[in-house]
Amino acid sequence: MKTLIRQIVSTLEQHPQSIAIEGETFSITNQQLLQKSREFAQGVLQLKIENSWIGINTNLGWEAYAAILSCWMTGNGYVPINTKFPPSRIREVIQQTDLKYCFGSSNLQEILPSKGYSSDLKIGKKAYLLFTSGTTGVPKGVPITQVNLKAFTEHYLNHKAIRFNSKDKFLQSYELTFDVSVFCFLMPLLIGGTLVIPQQTKSKHLSFFKAITDFNVTVVSFVPSVVRLTQDFLPRVKFLNVRYSFFSGEALMGDWAKIWMESVPNAKVYNCYGPTETVIVCTEELLNDLDDAYFSNGLPLPLGEKFEEIDLNIVNREIVFSGDQAFGGYLNQEAISHYQSGDLAHHDENGKLIFEGRKDNQIQWNGYRIELEEMDRVLTEKSNGWVKTIFIKEIPKLIVFSNQLKEEIASVIDDSLPDYYKPSKIIQLHELPLNSNGKIDIAKLKNI
Repeated sequence: MKTLIRQIVSTLEQHPQSIAIEGETFSITNQQLLQKSREFAQGVLQLKIENSWIGINTNLGWEAYAAILSCWMTGNGYVPINTKFPPSRIREVIQQTDLKYCFGSSNLQEILPSKGYSSDLKIGKKAYLLFTSGTTGVPKGVPITQVNLKAFTEHYLNHKAIRFNSKDKFLQSYELTFDVSVFCFLMPLLIGGTLVIPQQTKSKHLSFFKAITDFNVTVVSFVPSVVRLTQDFLPRVKFLNVRYSFFSGEALMGDWAKIWMESVPNAKVYNCYGPTETVIVCTEELLNDLDDAYFSNGLPLPLGEKFEEIDLNIVNREIVFSGDQAFGGYLNQEAISHYQSGDLAHHDENGKLIFEGRKDNQIQWNGYRIELEEMDRVLTEKSNGWVKTIFIKEIPKLIVFSNQLKEEIASVIDDSLPDYYKPSKIIQLHELPLNSNGKIDIAKLKNI
């Protein structure tokens, strides 16, 4: 069985003039992508880096994907680093990974392209490393191996109903620190399709829709928030060229899905689920075949059937994973054989897997996992007062309460946390409501 990087290189070599990546101002052929990847790989080899983590500045544009391929060509894994994140967050990533090298970074030793790369591909175990929010406020590293990633890709390459082909164009709707970005670029590389990178504008969601139309995108993946935030606009447009559409990252509500499905009348639309620890997603539900009652019962839509290379069990209402598509433990921590997700779920009377919520106080917001305790800790430390954050999942809204001025808290959020943490609202209170046990009265805060 070929490794992923061998499959990718073989595909790029077979169709050198096909378009690998395109955007508003560039169009990169398979040959150009492969050449740049090999030049980057030679730079890695000259530094004698092997079986290590290598940083990649996510703001490198299309060359970031050449850097990713060069990591895999040389037996290394990549760590995406968004330089727009707070410096403290970046320092934490560098410290935990003992990161020394990075593509496109002045803070670490930069890897520069070099000519003369040999065609030999090294077999590495590492694929990529992403960081999630932690209950202690310290991000946790999730290392994904080539075996994990291979298990994920096999699901789509051997799928009976989803048939990607070389004419498909995949929209990159995620930043590279978000794991679903891997699906968006990896699948077209494997099947000889094209990755479309939307232009960065103030209205990110509308730039997605413009790219779908301008480039005839056929495969899209979104977090449900994209529809939630554009549901007044969507009824006015139709994307007839979209063949497959995927949702993940947050609970998908029926009314949002209906709005989107009317905008993509020719598409198969799937609701997917999977923590970062299980490689992107590991379940899927085809919404086109779903009974209408699921769209109007006020509950999140079903999560779907599990992929073949993942074992999914419900233990005391909590979803527990194992198998080749599940990671083997957090960075610098003990190895594990089973991953307890903290997600609560049950099977309904029809056997459908229904998401109930989080066992702890972790939420999904803008497609990212966020610990509310982390927000409270950081914002309290950085401000001169107290902060309490709550999430109202029925709406959904993320609300920050504080005894400080709203403008001050907003400034602290901008300076201390990634932009996906931005709340729906900041409310100033002189004191927190307490219940009879002296604990913060969450119900009263929600009523406010």
